[in-house]
Amino acid sequence: MYALLLAAAGPSLPPQAGIRVSRRGVFAIAGLTPLAASAEDVANLLYAKADASVFVGTYTDPMHPGGTRAIALTDTRIGAYQLARIVGGGGEGEPPLYELPAMISPAPGKSGEWQITIDFSPKGGPKDFTGYWDGDGIRFPPTPRQVERGLTSGNKWPKTS
Repeated sequence: MYALLLAAAGPSLPPQAGIRVSRRGVFAIAGLTPLAASAEDVANLLYAKADASVFVGTYTDPMHPGGTRAIALTDTRIGAYQLARIVGGGGEGEPPLYELPAMISPAPGKSGEWQITIDFSPKGGPKDFTGYWDGDGIRFPPTPRQVERGLTSGNKWPKTS
């Protein structure tokens, strides 16, 4: 669904993104959204106290000491889905600077919880990797590589500002 949203959101992204979409594409996404949401998910959207802005800020990553990640929302929103941009780098074992696209949405089936799905492929990682807001940062499940190394608790990006 992330790729579909990015394709449909083209006209609102900066021109350098190079993504374009027709009006038909936007309506196709709007038509699919109700099919993907349960009644509980819709109720959570209506009564949720938080929104996508809980993710806005600066984070550190224990897997890449010394680096930072800054999350900002874009102007593109389709229903409950909000596109975001992550600018980061400078940590151990990562590029000095990179930019990653992301999508923020309510977590399906998890009352009042929010998730962020990040495309790490520009820096060699997974395309759609989802983390969850846990009150003071973003908690990610373990990757297969982390499990192989015995790190079964995943990763957490603590929010620093």
